[in-house]
Parts: sequence; structure tokens; C-alpha cells
Amino acid sequence: MEINFAQLQAELIAGDLGVLEDERKAYVKKFWKGFLIFLALFVGVPLTVYIVNPDSMFVALIAGGVILIIASIFLAISHNRFYKQFKEQFKGKVIPAVVKFVDERLDYQPNRGLISEYSASRIFTRGYDRYKAEDTISGKFESTDFAFGEVHTEYRQVTTDSKGNRRESWHTIFQGMLFVSDFHKNFHGETMIDVDNMERFFGKLGRKFQQWNPSRPGDLIKLENPEFEKKFAVYSTDEQECRYILTPSMMERLLDMTKRINFKIAISFRNNQVYIAVFNNMDLFEPSVFGSLLKEGDYRIIINMMKLMTGIIEDLNLNTRIWTKE
Repeated sequence: MEINFAQLQAELIAGDLGVLEDERKAYVKKFWKGFLIFLALFVGVPLTVYIVNPDSMFVALIAGGVILIIASIFLAISHNRFYKQFKEQFKGKVIPAVVKFVDERLDYQPNRGLISEYSASRIFTRGYDRYKAEDTISGKFESTDFAFGEVHTEYRQVTTDSKGNRRESWHTIFQGMLFVSDFHKNFHGETMIDVDNMERFFGKLGRKFQQWNPSRPGDLIKLENPEFEKKFAVYSTDEQECRYILTPSMMERLLDMTKRINFKIAISFRNNQVYIAVFNNMDLFEPSVFGSLLKEGDYRIIINMMKLMTGIIEDLNLNTRIWTKE
């Protein structure tokens, strides 16, 4: 389905987006006015003090510092207050309209996160210390329930240098879109599909390294599709079930899907579900205060990602009852 962006934009501008854009412009104008006033005070007051008394350089610097601190606190508080309300309206009114424009069967839940699904997928073996999970879109196409949403997980690393100074840093485990759907089969085991970097770079030696991968359950499974073998490394606790899932047709569908998505992905089949992690490193649903809300390119990115995610249902043929739950 092709999206008529001109129609979408016209409908959004006539509705809540037009109101929000006017509010945004008014706030930006007010923000820069306040910024310029504080800038004038920051320069003018110390300069005036110095001109009146050239020996009071220290007092002038103190005055400038106080003004800078007051300005930073005032602008930060006012901006955070505006942005909180602005984001709530944008996610509460504009994004739902965009989602329904794409497909009436979709439902957008800005505060719902798929962090439990993230953990259940077992795609990521490293534990996270903090996370952000939100902006979930769910739906039901024929008999297939699915959901996808943004997830960002990080782990904390603490180091101490030779002088005993403690340093804390945060590192991303995953940032992207997590997709989960019913696979219409009861799994007895679990099958994991990773991007195959080892064999790609190290050939047969790399495959030996993959076989020693302690972070993946089960065994490394060798499949009959050479292109799939180069692209992915497959681990499973039940080889027979793995081959039952990854039929020649399914492998071709997965290869076609990765070409369309054009992002690194990882997949797991467990708990009667299919989980797909798409590493897009984007934060798609956050509005810009200092940039126009009317840019077509921003909505194209959101809609294209939505179409890619919902397209997985068709890509993997999930509505065709090849399997039945036992």
C-alpha cells in the first residue's frame, strides 16, 4: 500500500498537528527572546561593573557567573516543562493519527514497553542495568497477534584508575525495534538466529569458533542454504524442530526480509513466538522542538519502519497455517 503523504500532511495540519506546530513556533520565539535577554545581561552587567570600576574585575566575573547559572536553570526548567506537555500531546494525538492512517488495525501505545518480551526472547545474553522501552504498536492481521516497539538497553561499566578514581560508563546492548508475534506452533526447544560475522570474516575457522559459543543454548546447526549459512549462525536445542521451522521456503523468506529491512537483525523462536530484533539505533517517535513538525521526511521514516514491521507477517507467511499447535 502506497502512502499519500500529501493527504496525510493535509489531515494532520488541519487537526492537532497544526495546533502543535503553532504552539512550537510560539515557544521557540519565546525561548530565543529569553536567551537573548540573558545573553545581554551576561555581557552587559559585568561590562558595566568593570567600566564603572576597573578594579572590580573579580566582582564582574562573579556577576557574570551568577547570571549564567540563573539563565541556565531558568531556560532548562521552562524547556523541560514545555517539552513534557508538547511530547505528550504529540504522542497522544499526532502519532495515533499517523498509525491509523497507515492501517486501521494498528494500535499505538506510547507508554507500553516490550521489555518482558525482550527478556523472553533470549536474543541478548548480557544482562542490562537500565532500559527504555516505549512506543509500542500492536495489531492483529487475520489470526496473527503481533506487536513491535522501541527498546534501548544498556549495561554499566565501573572502572578505577591507578589513583583510585572511580569512573562509571554506560554501553548500549541493543537499540532498535523489537517485533514479537505468535508463530502458531508449540515449540519444545528454542532456536536462535544470529548475524554470522565469524564465518564471514574467518571462514571455516570462524565456524569452529561459533561451535564453541557458550552463550547460545544447544548446538550450531548447519543448513543446506549456502547464502543463509553465510548470513546467519543458527543455534538450536532441538535440531529436528529447527529444520521443521527453517524450511527452504522460510530461509528464503528470511533472506528476502533482511534485504528489505536493510538493518542488522537477530531472531529467536521460543515460547511459541517469533522474536525479531532490528538494530536501527533510532528514536523514531520523539518530536523536535527546534525543528518543524511538518517535514515529510520524518513521517516517511516512521511509516516506512511501520510498514517493514507489519510486512514481517507477510514476509514470514505467519497467517498461513502450515503448523498447528499440538
